[in-house]
Amino acid sequence: MPSRPFLLRILRVITFADTDPVRQTLFANLKESHRAVRVVFALHERIAGTMASALLVSIYGLEPLLTVAAPRNRRARVITVARHANARRQIDRVTGWLSPGESAAVETPASEAVRRLVPTAASLLASPRSVVRVLRILRRLDRRHGFLVACRAAAAFAWYSRSLAILRARRPAAILVSSDSNPEELGFVAAARALGIPTVFTSHAYPTPFSPPLDFNLSLLIGEAEIETRRRQAPIAGAVLAIGLDGASRPLDLSRFERPSPVIGIFTPKAISWGMLAQTIDDCRRHYRARQVVIRWHPSMIETPQLARHLADLTGVVESPRTAQLVDVAQQCDWVIADENSNVHLAVLKIGIPSIAVKQLGRYPGVRSDMYGFVRNHIVPRAVASVADLRADDLATFFGDHWTSRFHHYDASYGQPAGVIEAAARDALRRVGRTESQARNG
Repeated sequence: MPSRPFLLRILRVITFADTDPVRQTLFANLKESHRAVRVVFALHERIAGTMASALLVSIYGLEPLLTVAAPRNRRARVITVARHANARRQIDRVTGWLSPGESAAVETPASEAVRRLVPTAASLLASPRSVVRVLRILRRLDRRHGFLVACRAAAAFAWYSRSLAILRARRPAAILVSSDSNPEELGFVAAARALGIPTVFTSHAYPTPFSPPLDFNLSLLIGEAEIETRRRQAPIAGAVLAIGLDGASRPLDLSRFERPSPVIGIFTPKAISWGMLAQTIDDCRRHYRARQVVIRWHPSMIETPQLARHLADLTGVVESPRTAQLVDVAQQCDWVIADENSNVHLAVLKIGIPSIAVKQLGRYPGVRSDMYGFVRNHIVPRAVASVADLRADDLATFFGDHWTSRFHHYDASYGQPAGVIEAAARDALRRVGRTESQARNG
């Protein structure tokens, strides 16, 4: 059970993030897409606000209690947590700058549940007051904020409990995460703070209006624009270093937009507006005579892709493999379309490929349009209701007006020599670890 200050931080972050209209919309999409979720939610609504509903949402914490396991590498100086694809990719990037064996990830094998079932049950039975306290908190959250918030709080508490045991036994020099609001990272970071272990955050996306304040020993962010945005939201605690986006950068090639019979990429968001996706594919065929439309599904997409259910004619439509890297898919395309609330614009523009924002390709509430500020800050052209509204002359004017310097403000690595940022980040990571070692040995 988290001690009071760490418990309160977990609750503040989850309540702030998961009551936001964006998270609520994503949860609505999850319910629509998964029958099991609908069944559990319907049961919850019948008993909402009771101790029985608190018991129901607490089940969401059983999976981490039973499966979270320490890394097999016992000598790792940096221990990481990342369960979502985009977070894992960024964690892999940063740990790749360290020496082999210097980092290791917390594991969640299903096989661990069998081994941990009896000790977990015994631990819960031996701590009845803590269990009752958690259930009362979950009941209050459930009554005030609903099912989603209560479930994610239950998961964060469970992650805290397991992480505390792992970190107390291993005592790494630092821990590393790439999310500041998911239950697993919240619980893991809270446990590290409780034990005085340095915490490192590496950003995999630009902050949203519901991103919590940064409170890490070291934050590795994408660019100066992200640093400024986060500082406007709240003071940043700890050291900060801008490391940019992963990969090489290339000058933007606007001639790609004028190629006849182009290959056009559509990079979908987590929650898709299928009607808008079908319309956009049709517009690509009708107005640009696209010889191929390449669909890249979001790696953390909530629904199972079933394009044939929503599009009668699949001629020339190619679905990229779910395992394909974003840059590899983008390089197959002459230009790319994404939702206005999508981080993929930055990765695509970085490699010199024009990226266009389309309104309502994703199922995001109107109050969160241009959530990352890419349009507002002139990184991406004004979002269009249809790609039929695009004009090559307008794009040339937009991207010719000091766009390169604006983009470098967003991506600190844009146009920079390879290795410079990596060396600075490696030194910063090792300074964090040395500080912990010195404190332990002092």
